[in-house]
Amino acid sequence: MTLTVDNVLALTPAGGGPIDDWFCDRLEDNIKSGLYPDAAKMDIVIESIVTSLMEYKDTHGIEDIVIGMSGGVDSALTAALFKQAGWITHGVTLPIHQKQEETDRGQEAIDVLRLEPHSFDLTAQFDSMQDFLGEFDSTYRGLQRQGNLRARLRMMTLYNLAHKLGGCVGSTDNFSELAAGFWTLHGDVGDIAPIQSLSKSWEVPYMASKLGVPLATVNATPTDGLGISNGDADQLGMSYLEFDILLFDLLNLPNLSRETIQDYINTITNEDIQNKAGLVLSRIASTSFKRSNPFNLTHPLFEDRFETLTQLDRSLK
Repeated sequence: MTLTVDNVLALTPAGGGPIDDWFCDRLEDNIKSGLYPDAAKMDIVIESIVTSLMEYKDTHGIEDIVIGMSGGVDSALTAALFKQAGWITHGVTLPIHQKQEETDRGQEAIDVLRLEPHSFDLTAQFDSMQDFLGEFDSTYRGLQRQGNLRARLRMMTLYNLAHKLGGCVGSTDNFSELAAGFWTLHGDVGDIAPIQSLSKSWEVPYMASKLGVPLATVNATPTDGLGISNGDADQLGMSYLEFDILLFDLLNLPNLSRETIQDYINTITNEDIQNKAGLVLSRIASTSFKRSNPFNLTHPLFEDRFETLTQLDRSLK
């Protein structure tokens, strides 16, 4: 398949409204430059990820992987990759006041991908924790904090199941979410992250459709599943395609600095797009602490300890 703007637009996640021609022109440039890989290159990426997952399984002697199935494309793709790599893949639905269609999509992906099925309705536990936290914190009821609680309750449940099975928990976040800070610390990041380098606007949906993820899941409007908004585009202030194009423009600036960033912003004459570029920058800047968590403080006397421990790890494999 020859990669075209129309191919990407057909697969890119919904939300954000009509896309401006400026983004289509930038997308075409990105396709020509190879920044958006064509189908042949994407197939090589799939093979590489599957091989790496197989090697991890064999190196560490672990064969069970537990994945929370939200009903979105990221969790379904993550499960499909582990399944392809020969892991015993456990798909888990974890509804908390969830929209039924989201839970249904999660279950459909479990069935279609032939995962080991599990379901835990955590609504009662969530309500109990809300009441508990509200007793001593009158500010608790904000949507973001409730969303973080949902994510952490789910991760507690996934890790408990993984411990029972002697396995690991799969991370389902992609590169766009990583840059946007679209995850909860100690909430929805697990042990092994096969898609964290993949863009949401093309690589994730292409790979998912290639590996047999149900079309309803591939085409579903992205949502955090935490009840914070109607969709990710509402929180981003733009679609994932717009976010990715602006993000990659920033990442590929020569001599990346505050000055080159500002020069890039100044080249955008459309005020709406310039505002969106500002939103991308704001999200990256305000969430950088999450990408360096935990932040390890070292003293010159002990600075070689981490490296030495890493060497010991490697020698034991």
